[in-house]
Amino acid sequence: MTALWEPVRPFSRALVVAAHPDDAEFGAAGTIARWVEMGTDVRYVVVTDGASGSADPEMTRERLAVLREAEQRAACTALGVTGVDFLGYADGYLEPTIAARRAVAAAIRRHRPEAVITLDPGVRWSDTGYINHPDHRAVGDLVLHSINPAASTRLWDTTLLDEGLEPWDVAELWLMSFGGGDVLVDITKTFDTKLAALRAHATQLGDWDPESRMREWATALGATVDRPLCEGFTVLQFRVLDEDGSEPARDKPPTNPKPTRN
Repeated sequence: MTALWEPVRPFSRALVVAAHPDDAEFGAAGTIARWVEMGTDVRYVVVTDGASGSADPEMTRERLAVLREAEQRAACTALGVTGVDFLGYADGYLEPTIAARRAVAAAIRRHRPEAVITLDPGVRWSDTGYINHPDHRAVGDLVLHSINPAASTRLWDTTLLDEGLEPWDVAELWLMSFGGGDVLVDITKTFDTKLAALRAHATQLGDWDPESRMREWATALGATVDRPLCEGFTVLQFRVLDEDGSEPARDKPPTNPKPTRN
């Protein structure tokens, strides 16, 4: 059953983990902008360098990586995102290795987000014939593997403790669900901000303007909950957020309640 997101309170902190520069802008920028407006401290982790994303015969991987990092920083500025980390894995070659998992888990421990947004690792293709990029699936797997066990289990890798990175329990995982999902977020007031962030990715858009396609997707989702424009997510809730924003106690394991809608 699809529900409209109506939170008890804003998230205090959120982390967006994407495979490439522009992934989050396509799938979640309206929601990210709304969270920022509500007072959430939102940060990004971009796992690959984006260096494969060009058909220009004059482009090099080295130059494109620099351009795409700058584009992502500009998009984050448009959204009001606090900061962005680039892990630098090669675009098109990402695997959910232990080393990559440790890097993502370290970011979760460092930023201590209540909510994490990432790509859905279960999406392999769409009914329109789109084959999902393997980096997208790998990042989704890395985040799932990091939430349990790498970020939350104290002794998974004690070198993380040596770096001062204590375990952290994420409360909610939001999987970008381009055109579907069980939770819809009204982005009517932040849609223009989403477009501004998307347009920062000039190397990926070329002469194409994303407004028509993004509006079509958002309108179709919004119609299902009587809202003008929405983004969709599959949301996994691991613990119910305290209304006062207090952090989880570390002297007992996190609860895994039946999913609810706040």
